[in-house]
Amino acid sequence: MKQLLIAVLLLSCCSHLYGQDADKTVMRFRGGLVAGLNASQVDGDDYAGYHKLGLNAGFLSQVPLSKKFFMSVEILYAQKGAKSKTFQGYPTAYQLNLHYAEVPILINFQEKSAVNFGLGVSYGRLVKSKEFVDELEQPTSDDFKRNDISAIANGTYLISDHFQLNVRFAYSIVPIGYRDGSNFNNRGMYNNVLSFRLAYVL
Repeated sequence: MKQLLIAVLLLSCCSHLYGQDADKTVMRFRGGLVAGLNASQVDGDDYAGYHKLGLNAGFLSQVPLSKKFFMSVEILYAQKGAKSKTFQGYPTAYQLNLHYAEVPILINFQEKSAVNFGLGVSYGRLVKSKEFVDELEQPTSDDFKRNDISAIANGTYLISDHFQLNVRFAYSIVPIGYRDGSNFNNRGMYNNVLSFRLAYVL
């Protein structure tokens, strides 16, 4: 019985300390680094599947708004695009590389737990685009807009006080471009991206 009481007291102390840490996470300004992987496709280009892998990396900040809500702002370099083993029905390799500088802004909700959720928007500026068919570069300058606005849904698991594991879904709100010959020509093309990232925050 005495051992059981000691165990209960220890668990209570640990829970109390973790609750304090969770509150500190939300109640103070934090900044750090984030890096991970994008798995992307471009909806509207006739090539389905998150086959294009790319880098997602940059800086983040977390600003407290209340006890349970905080705002996060990031400055990122993000590689997006599309990839397929066929091109216009032929067994020819196809790859589209889109390089963005992005600024996501999210409002996040966190209880006294190891998980938080966020929703927001991201502004992306296209800095470079390259398209390859059978490893031969194709002209893309007129096909893609320079600006991209995306909606974001975000989930983060707090591994420790400094390390966070993040999963994110982002989808363009407005078309990133139009292309003749696509089955979705009138609808336009949209970035569709899943991100898996690890963050280090101070």
